[in-house]
Amino acid sequence: MKIRSKFLLTIVFFAVVVLTKAQVTTSSISGMIKDKEGPLVGATIKAVYQKTGMMYGVITTDKGNYVLNNLAPGGPYLVEVSFIGYETQKKENVYLTLGTDETFNFNLKSSDVQLSEVVVTTFKGGTAAQAAAKTNISKEQIDYMPTLSRSFKDMVRLTPQGSNNSFMGTNFRYNNVTIDGAINNDAIGFSPSLGGQTNSSGMIGSSTRSNAVSLDAIQEMQVFLSPFDIKIGNFLGGSINAVTRSGSNKVEGSVYGFGRNSALVGPNSAGDKSKMPSGFTDYQTGYRVGLPLIKDKLFFFSNMELAKREDPIIFGAGSSDISNVITAQQATDITNFVKTTYGFDPMQSGTSSRYANSEKFFNRLDWNINSKNQLILRNNTVFSRATNLERDQQNFRFQSNDFLQKNNSTSTVL
Repeated sequence: MKIRSKFLLTIVFFAVVVLTKAQVTTSSISGMIKDKEGPLVGATIKAVYQKTGMMYGVITTDKGNYVLNNLAPGGPYLVEVSFIGYETQKKENVYLTLGTDETFNFNLKSSDVQLSEVVVTTFKGGTAAQAAAKTNISKEQIDYMPTLSRSFKDMVRLTPQGSNNSFMGTNFRYNNVTIDGAINNDAIGFSPSLGGQTNSSGMIGSSTRSNAVSLDAIQEMQVFLSPFDIKIGNFLGGSINAVTRSGSNKVEGSVYGFGRNSALVGPNSAGDKSKMPSGFTDYQTGYRVGLPLIKDKLFFFSNMELAKREDPIIFGAGSSDISNVITAQQATDITNFVKTTYGFDPMQSGTSSRYANSEKFFNRLDWNINSKNQLILRNNTVFSRATNLERDQQNFRFQSNDFLQKNNSTSTVL
C-alpha cells in the first residue's frame, strides 16, 4: 500500500507540474545567421540577461537557424553572434515581451574585412500566439497606469474587448487567471456574482474584496481572447496571465502608500452635499525590494502590502432614499417586537459601515545554476477578511444581517 500511495503521489505531482505550465511565462528569440555565401552552420548565439547575468546560448542548425527559448520577459538583453573567422556582432538593449518571439537575423562578414557598419534586421515573429487577439501590459504601463484599486482589474482595462473584467460579453467566471503559470481562479465560486458589482475578479480573495497579489509584485501581464496556441486554454472569456518580478544585480526597492477618504469622493446623491459618505476610507501601504544574494548567481525579491478599506452603508431606515421601503418608526417597531417576542436584537437600522482588510506577502528566489539551468521558487500568501452588509433602494437589512468572511490563501511555485 505504501508503494502504491507513493506511486499515486508521484503521478499527482507530475500532473500539477504539467498544469502549471499550461500558460506561457517566458519569451524567446529566433532568427537566421548567414554570410555572403549563405547560411552559417555552427555559429554561436549568446543572449545575456544583464539584470541578473544569466546567459543563454545555442548554435545554428544546418540551415543557419537558431532559437533561444525560455527567456525571462523584460530586459535589457545583450545578443552576441560569433563564428571562427568572422567579426563578432552584437545587439544591445533588447527587451522581450511576455509570450512573444523576437526575430533577429545577422549577416556576418569575414574578420579580415574592416567593418564600416553592422546591420541587424529584426521583425516581429509570426507565431500562432502572436496572431491571436491579445493585449500585452508591460512593467512601464503597470507603473504609470492610473489606478484606484491597484488591482488586476484596473490593468486589464487596457484590453479593448473587455469591460469590468468581462471579455467579449462573457461572465468573469469564464476567465482563467494565472500567476507564474499557476491557476489563481476562484474555482469554488465564493466571489461576488451580482453582475460583477463588487470586485468581480473571479480570483482568489474576491469574497473578501481583496486582490490575489500585490500589483508591485507583477513584472508583466497579457490578456488572450482567442488564441490559436494549444499551450493557452482553459477559458471561454479571457486568459489573464501574469509573471512576477525577480531580484537583479542592482538593489532596487520602494516604500509606497496610497489613500482616499470621504473628502476625495463625491456625494451619494447628485447635488445633495448633506449625503457625503462620512465613513469612507481606503488605504494601501507596503514595500518591495529586489537584490542580489550572490552577484550573477542568486537573487531575492520581497513584497509586503497592507490594505484597509471602510465603506459606509447608507439607505438607513427613514432616509429619503428608502422611506418608501421602511420608515424609522417601522424599524423601531420591528426591533421592539423581535426583542420582546424572540429575545433577539436585530441591531442597528441607521447608517452603518463595512470593512475589507488584507495583508499580502510575496517572496521570490532565483538561482542561475548554470547556462542551461535556472531554478525559481516563489510564495504568495494573502490573509484577508471582510464584513458583508449590503443595502440598496429596494432592499433594507438590519445590522444583524452582517457577517464576517475570511479568505486566507498561500501559493508556492517551484
